[in-house]
Amino acid sequence: MKEKKKKNKKQQLTIFMIGMFIFLCFILSILYSLGMKQLTYHNVYKNISELSEQTATQLSMSIKNQMKFLDLIVDFINGGYAKTEDEIFKRFEPDLTSYHFTRLVILDSKGNGKTSDGYTVKNYPNIEEFFAQETTYLSENRPSTVSENQVNIYSKVFDWHGEKKVIFATIHTNNYEEILERRLFNGLGTTYLINNQGEILIGAQEKNWNSNFYEYLKNNYQVKSKKELEKITNMSNQILNNKVGTFYISLKNQVHFIHYEKLNINNWYVVTLAPGSTIAKELSTFLSISLGLCFLQLIILFSIFIYIYLGKQKQNKQLYEMAYLDPITNLGNEYFFKEHSKEFLNQSPNHQYIMMIDINKFKHFNKIYEYEFCNEILKCFGQKLKNTLPKNSIVSRVSRDVFLAYFSYTGKIEHLMKTLFVALEDLKVYTIHIHINVAAGIYKITKKDIDMNDILDKVDTAHAKSKGPYDSNYYIFDEELENKMLEEQQIELNMESALQKQEFKIYYQPKVYVRNGSLAGAEALVRWEKDETLIPPNHFIPLFEKNKFIIKLDLYVFETVCKHMKEWREKWEHFPVISVNISKEHFTDENFIIKYAKIADKYSIPHEMIDLEITESATSDESINIVQIINNIKKQGFLISLDDFGVGSSSLGMLQQLNIDIIKIDKTFIDQANLKSDRNIINYIALMSQKLGVKTIVEGIEKKDQVEFIQKLKCDMIQGYYYSKPLPKKDFEEYLQENKYYKKGKK
Repeated sequence: MKEKKKKNKKQQLTIFMIGMFIFLCFILSILYSLGMKQLTYHNVYKNISELSEQTATQLSMSIKNQMKFLDLIVDFINGGYAKTEDEIFKRFEPDLTSYHFTRLVILDSKGNGKTSDGYTVKNYPNIEEFFAQETTYLSENRPSTVSENQVNIYSKVFDWHGEKKVIFATIHTNNYEEILERRLFNGLGTTYLINNQGEILIGAQEKNWNSNFYEYLKNNYQVKSKKELEKITNMSNQILNNKVGTFYISLKNQVHFIHYEKLNINNWYVVTLAPGSTIAKELSTFLSISLGLCFLQLIILFSIFIYIYLGKQKQNKQLYEMAYLDPITNLGNEYFFKEHSKEFLNQSPNHQYIMMIDINKFKHFNKIYEYEFCNEILKCFGQKLKNTLPKNSIVSRVSRDVFLAYFSYTGKIEHLMKTLFVALEDLKVYTIHIHINVAAGIYKITKKDIDMNDILDKVDTAHAKSKGPYDSNYYIFDEELENKMLEEQQIELNMESALQKQEFKIYYQPKVYVRNGSLAGAEALVRWEKDETLIPPNHFIPLFEKNKFIIKLDLYVFETVCKHMKEWREKWEHFPVISVNISKEHFTDENFIIKYAKIADKYSIPHEMIDLEITESATSDESINIVQIINNIKKQGFLISLDDFGVGSSSLGMLQQLNIDIIKIDKTFIDQANLKSDRNIINYIALMSQKLGVKTIVEGIEKKDQVEFIQKLKCDMIQGYYYSKPLPKKDFEEYLQENKYYKKGKK
């Protein structure tokens, strides 16, 4: 009996121990399951938020670039560079495609106006909405008034001949859809653009514009649970308070993950919705199995652990592919590139390069071919790029047609580039041969390089240079470029304030007659005096010509010269003819001279006392109607000089067509002339000019023997340091008085 009781107690203890073990296994399974769920959800949150942030950043950059374009148009208008609306349209219509705009529209406060593509607009609805905006404004999408498309409108108010007007730049809403329609989570993820009231501006998969996102969730996914409804309400409150967030919600009995990211434009949000069946399929399976394993033996529990491990590996692989691989080319994306390129940075930097390369005018392919075919072009391009570059190179697609490559190469990089461009210029897509042209920027890694973002900035700069006017379609970054960039950035930061502070000073260099050395006039030259330091013109003039600031500077110089001439006219009976340089950047507007004439008239300066100098290079620019421009200048009564004659590429035939007054012979001719012979090019130019009825000035005269040489020729005037260097206004006035020239009452 005692044995039986003892046996029963032992059995009870065994049952209890087994029960406790099973219970403990059950608790551990639950805890493990919850931990796995939390970890997986954390990874999912991280990935979905990164993808949503990436989409929001790309969309935000696109919108800001388009806003800058509209600001540029309004600056152009406010600068007085256009007299009619058609001139505005003509100037900027060629740029619309680059910014994805369909048309420009200019309207008055009553909603009446016209478009750049010929439509007339009357009584545009809700025009007050746009006139109420103080800055550049982007509207929510709405139906187009001239087509069946949905559009968004960029607008900005400006003053036009004393009247408030607004300019529109319209864009098809589906341009933004292209950014939102990324293949998220194997194509099952969806991205929406909403405002802070929840109205859907763009739905990436359904054309459900202008419906409410929160109501769309409730109705489309049949949300009835109080808990789930509270999550949607909380999301709407968070968005109203300008916050971002990530959460999961049960929709149609299935877990979905939602992330909302602020766009920083119009209080818009990018909302990404992804089904949990794709993201956490293994987790769901594991949770179901875990709850049943509490009654199984240890061996089954061990098998579950193996299953969890394998499932985790598979899940990590899926998440890795979604986070790091480009779905079109099967190459890495930007995250992949940055992560793996760190391995190269940890190695010796000798012969290590980073290259950014893209297909020039790839947008044209999108217009010609279907979307899938263009994707195949990118895939073929990426594979050929990877196959042509040295072994073990990292190649990734980081945006539409832009690829990054990290590679080692011990030979001359120029040889590799030549081989690469030959290989890439012909792509076979299916059975079609596609000819492409590429642009590449290259940066060679140094020992100092430790930050990949800094490196990518440099290679991006080199890539931008490859798009410029260079003979080669690639550019290799160097320190000289970096220093020049820093210098140009500093100059651009200071140029506007320098103009306001009048740091640009006018210097005058006299011109004298060859026959008697008397004063013939002077040339106005600009100098930048900053902090008692003189910045040479060749440091800032080329940059100002590139960024169009030269237009403002030229007008400033011209008006300052007119002010000085007015002072001299009041002081002396006579005053010298002054020549002023005009950049060819003005010539995009054939009627620009009207503005110059108004300035001269403002100061009562006779037009014939002003000589406008244009460079010879402007006469050979096919984009400029130089004959018409010179004729317009002559109609206003100004003199015209052709500067730097002989160093450009204008033809004698073109010279015969130009109604100019003076030819300025470049100083290179006097530097190279045989001063002991009259058989030289200067004499021939002078004789030719005499036949054409054009006067001549020889520049760069610095020595007495050069003066004596010129006096023997048929030239009219001389300019150079022999007579005087460029003088500040005060010194120039003293020069006039010392030479007893233009004193009051005397000639």
